[in-house]
Amino acid sequence: MADETQNQQPQEASMQIITQYVKDLSFENPNSPESLLSGWPAPETQVQISLMQNQLNDDVYEAGINVRVEAKNKKDDKMVFIVELQYAAAVALQNIPKENIPAVLMVEVPKLLFPFVREIVAKTTANGGYPPLYLAPVSFEQLYISEVKRLKAEQGKAANN
Repeated sequence: MADETQNQQPQEASMQIITQYVKDLSFENPNSPESLLSGWPAPETQVQISLMQNQLNDDVYEAGINVRVEAKNKKDDKMVFIVELQYAAAVALQNIPKENIPAVLMVEVPKLLFPFVREIVAKTTANGGYPPLYLAPVSFEQLYISEVKRLKAEQGKAANN
């Protein structure tokens, strides 16, 4: 009787990062050494962040963060540097309801990965000869909500056509 009770208890939901990795990293320093030697003012930076996910097998997914940073000279709009980074993790998810999986992959996993992304971007800009660029904190919840709204709007447009 005790075995039947144990078997009927719901299994605990779990998320395990199996591995994390740089998928792609690019740094362009197109106007060096001029940009490093001429005393250009602090560049104006534009940061774009997007999320990615895909299923690898039954319980294993890949989730990641894509970052693109463009820094331009405020005076003449010359490009100072460009950093592009795709950072991802293979994640095992168990006993998570199917409807909650996208939120886990696009909110919870990026929260765990972001400190590593931030450090890689900072080290890359420092290795390019500039002060380290530390990315500001990101609300992955808000990114996820925006993405869900965007997808619903696209589905609505497709249904109307």
